[in-house]
Amino acid sequence: MRLGSTTLASAADTITVDSLEAKKHLMVQIHTIPSGAILPTMRFNNDSGSNYALRYNSDESSETTQTSQTSIQLDPIAGSFNQFHTMSIINEATKEKLLINEMNGANTAGAGNAPRRSENVAKWANTSNAITRVDILNSGSGDFAAGTTLKVYGAD
Repeated sequence: MRLGSTTLASAADTITVDSLEAKKHLMVQIHTIPSGAILPTMRFNNDSGSNYALRYNSDESSETTQTSQTSIQLDPIAGSFNQFHTMSIINEATKEKLLINEMNGANTAGAGNAPRRSENVAKWANTSNAITRVDILNSGSGDFAAGTTLKVYGAD
């Protein structure tokens, strides 16, 4: 069941879906359209504390680990290309929230250029609240363009 969705009407550095019903299983889909170089990150429930940890690789690179972060880095390389993210999240209020994210990035246009990809696993170390808000933030030098979309689905 779709719990919430937001599509940007104009360029911005943040896209939010809030007032979500707490569900045990979440699926989040993000389609970012860049205006300049973007570097998407994610936060839950407006928590900007150092409560996130992740492990990722990008385009078959070696694995990187980040701990005590203020957000979850969704793609480690800033770029000016469309990205599509799909993530699964276990969302139990009394446990750390665990997620798996898969990203496909358009890369340079044309069939002669392979798409980019990154995978990461992450956690939000909050054990007292279920996720009821998702923010996607841009820390790159550009913006998310109009049409960038964030959708959140949930089930128990």
